[in-house]
Amino acid sequence: MNRVKLSLILLLLFGINGASLASDNNQSNAVVIPQIFEKAKQNDNWKLAFLTAKNAQIVFMSVSPATNPNNEIGKETHQFDQIIFVVKGQGKAILNGKSTMINPGDIVFIPQGVEHNVVNLSTKNPLKILSVYSSTDIPANSTYKTKADAQ
Repeated sequence: MNRVKLSLILLLLFGINGASLASDNNQSNAVVIPQIFEKAKQNDNWKLAFLTAKNAQIVFMSVSPATNPNNEIGKETHQFDQIIFVVKGQGKAILNGKSTMINPGDIVFIPQGVEHNVVNLSTKNPLKILSVYSSTDIPANSTYKTKADAQ
């Protein structure tokens, strides 16, 4: 996915005034991150808080039997918006009970309050995703090797 498409998606998620990942008081937090999808592919942890700001967070996830025996994120609902970028593997997104196949290059747009789950369809290869949240999902700089570690 090119930077223009990613920027448009971030603008839709955060709004024009909130698209910057800089905090209100510290503009030095604004960054350009080259090849972020390649970085996400290298993550082998259940969750890794890659970048956290006041009202946004980027989290890398690796969904596999090694990180979660159920091989899925698990059914959840957030009070904030979420966009999932699929960077490696094949899976199934379940939004409000409706299932759709997902592959690298796909995004899953999840408005706040929508019940969702993402399931890895392989027991051998991890499903690697990058999640962008319109709030913080996990503490800044957190790394959880497995889902059990995050609970």
